[in-house]
Amino acid sequence: MASFEEILNRPSTEIKQPPAYPTGTYHCLVDGPPAAEESSQKKTPCRTYRYKIIAPMAGVDMAAYTEQQLQGKSIAGQMTGTAFYITEEAAFRYKEFLIDHLGIPEMNGSGQAKTLKELEAEAPGKQLLVKLRHELSTDGKRVYHKVDSTAHV
Repeated sequence: MASFEEILNRPSTEIKQPPAYPTGTYHCLVDGPPAAEESSQKKTPCRTYRYKIIAPMAGVDMAAYTEQQLQGKSIAGQMTGTAFYITEEAAFRYKEFLIDHLGIPEMNGSGQAKTLKELEAEAPGKQLLVKLRHELSTDGKRVYHKVDSTAHV
């Protein structure tokens, strides 16, 4: 990985936008605890996750996957499927992700329901399927990869 100083000293003609990851489904794991963040526009509290790619699944362009050396790279950021808003109206989505998609048991050993905070503490290292799609930037100049959905392995 290049240092900050190396990047600053690189000729501008060598600097290119990284290509979007190929669309399709990836077998991933939750890479560490969620980051506590805020949405950029409304400042709504949210949790954002990073997913480390374990392997591509059927439907992923293998030539592009290999060329981009995506094995072990992360999918991250405030995008659909990686960011979960912490509001009354959206809490059910976070619960669904933690229980249904990551397979974390809803009850503790005593038979009591866990809190969302207890569930999210168990998320790091859990495996899941992450489906990526491409999206055009608002100015129409770039294509980005976005998480379309997640599911249980």
